[in-house]
Formats: sequence, structure tokens, C-alpha cells
Amino acid sequence: MIFTYDYKPVIEDFSKDGKLSIVAILKILENAGNGHSDYAGDSIFKTDGITRAWILTEWSIKIDEYPSYGDEIKAETWSETLDFPLIANRDFLLYKNGKVCARGTSVWVLFDVATQRLSKIDDYLLESYKPEDKKVFDEKKPAKIEKPEAFSLEKTVEIRRSDIDFNDHVHNLVYLDYAMQVLPEEVYKSAKFKSLRVTYKTAVKSGGSVRCKYAQIEDKHIVFIYNEEDQLCTMIQLS
Repeated sequence: MIFTYDYKPVIEDFSKDGKLSIVAILKILENAGNGHSDYAGDSIFKTDGITRAWILTEWSIKIDEYPSYGDEIKAETWSETLDFPLIANRDFLLYKNGKVCARGTSVWVLFDVATQRLSKIDDYLLESYKPEDKKVFDEKKPAKIEKPEAFSLEKTVEIRRSDIDFNDHVHNLVYLDYAMQVLPEEVYKSAKFKSLRVTYKTAVKSGGSVRCKYAQIEDKHIVFIYNEEDQLCTMIQLS
């Protein structure tokens, strides 16, 4: 099943040039996926005693063109058929005025909160999403984000109360906001990134701060985010 999500942007979604920000694009895709889950009867807010929850581990997004203020914006999303019983992939297409302007895929695992272990994705749950036998990208899984030999910039960012979501963790989208804080000023102001990779390693909980470390390797802008225990939490690559 391909789920369609019509989105009406709000003013904070836009950059100074009147284009959607990359953070806003990620928000649209996330909310499209959540809408699909609700439609499949798999709401993130469980009321039936089920203790399993989806955990996002990766994003990979390619942007052809950024939508502008006033454009009609729509997203499509679907779940892929399973290649492995513990890993699920969700794909996305973003449209501006009826034309595809961005593509993305995400990787998810099912986590049992009660046992604190990964859970097998059973056929009943999978079929509720009516998976599609197609992928948004033809190529194989992209290479892992490699740790740079050295970082050129580092910044500590305080965690705000508003960064914490219903899981009592820093929300997935907020890590990209953190990464933007450590980018060199000229990169932040001038770049319209065409590619985004995010790998989540460990969730950051409320209170304290995170340390964002930046390096540039050729055309890739890489940010590694660490918690106060110096544990790597998230890896982000923009290009």
C-alpha cells in the first residue's frame, strides 16, 4: 500500500530564500510515515498492552529540488517487503506541484520494551502495512558513514526540554538541528544539500548536553554527536 500525505507548510519550515529547509523535508517524511502507521492500525501510542515499538536506525535522502513557498507539497510512503526478519525498510517520495523532488529510505527495527530486546517482525504486523515489492533506490545499501581521522570544529549544545519526545529521548529530527549548530557559518548559509545520511546509534535522554564534532571530507560535511559519557549517539553526513 502506498500511503499519500498532503502537507501544508508553515512559515518556520522555510529558509531565508523561501525554500523548504532540509529539516522541514525530514519532518514531512517522518510525519508521512507516522500517518501510514496510524492507517495500518499500528499507532505509536499503544493502548492494547503491546510493548513493542519501532526504532529508527537510519535515513538516506536524495534531494533533486527544494520546494518553494507556495508550492503544493505531497509525500508518498510505503513499506518494503522484508529481506531480513529483524529489519524493515520504509521508502518515500516527495512531490512539489506533482513532480518528484526528493527520495528517501529509512531503516527500522522492532524493539520490545518489556524484554529490552529486538523483536522479530511477524507476518501479521507486516501485512497490516501491505508492503510493496519495490525500492525507491536501485543501488545497494550505501556505505557506512566513516569516522574522520580528525575533526576541525566542536561545539557543545545544551539539551532543551522541548527536544525531548514522548519516549523521553531527544527526538530523531532534533539531531539534525544539533548538527546545523556546528557547521561552519559559510557552509550553513550557502549550502543547499542534495544528500543526507543519518545513522542513530544510541538515544540521548533529557538533561545535560551533547558534543557535536565536525569534519569536511571532499564534498561531505560530517557531524558526529556524543553524549556526556562520550558515547557516540548519532552520525550525520550532508553533501
